Amino acid sequence: MRTFALYMLILAATFGVVLAYRSTRTPSLKAAAGEVDPLSNEPAAPQEENVKPKPDIRAMLPAPPNPEAISKPAVQVPVRQNKPATPKIKQQPNPDMRRRRQAAQYWKDMAKRFEQQQTKLNRENDQNRRLNLIRSMAEHVRVDTLGTLDWAMSLLDPEEQRAALEAINKKALSGIGARIEPGQSGLPRIKETTILSAAASTGRVEPGDSISGMVTEDGSTISFKGRPIREVVRFLRGQPGTEIRLLMERVPTAGSIQPIPYDVLVQRSLIVMQPPF
Repeated sequence: MRTFALYMLILAATFGVVLAYRSTRTPSLKAAAGEVDPLSNEPAAPQEENVKPKPDIRAMLPAPPNPEAISKPAVQVPVRQNKPATPKIKQQPNPDMRRRRQAAQYWKDMAKRFEQQQTKLNRENDQNRRLNLIRSMAEHVRVDTLGTLDWAMSLLDPEEQRAALEAINKKALSGIGARIEPGQSGLPRIKETTILSAAASTGRVEPGDSISGMVTEDGSTISFKGRPIREVVRFLRGQPGTEIRLLMERVPTAGSIQPIPYDVLVQRSLIVMQPPF
């Protein structure tokens, strides 16, 4: 028993020395972690000089933006400036277009009048009244020459047909077969030629040429410069088959600006009028 007790005493002393040596050389990891020493039954003092504090990752992250603090970019609304109202300029109608519309309306009105006369002729039974109405309808030759001639030839009664042709011959227009207009030089200018034009049949007269005058049967010269168009037309008109010598001028397209004079002999003929539709 003494030997056992002595043995236990030596063992305890030896164990105490070992524990003392370990506490001075190599601190217990458990003690550094703050765990309880199993021998002393007391919490070990933490080794502050060897323990580094863990960094706070949340503190290192940037703070989330505050939705209320975010300012929206200001939207610039354009300021509407009141511009001064531009006065509307009323466009003046083209004179040439206006004349064309007036001519077209005139032909339509005359065509309607001719149809009304034809309806009246179909209902008329008195021969004298029919002849008078036919002579009146023959005036339509100045509006639609070919159509009026076809109408006269369609009459079944020989007496009525003869009366219609005689009236057409008296009321039909005859001349050089050209439409003229005032020119910049003060001379009448040929705008265009008609169907079966006597002037165009010569092969020398062209649209754009000016008529400076004419030579009468006795050899005298009549100047057209500065004369009204209606007066010039009266000189150009005449019985079909009669001749007239015209004094013409043509402006060249290139080279000299001086007009080229020439004269041409034209035999008057029936002027063929046709509607523009």
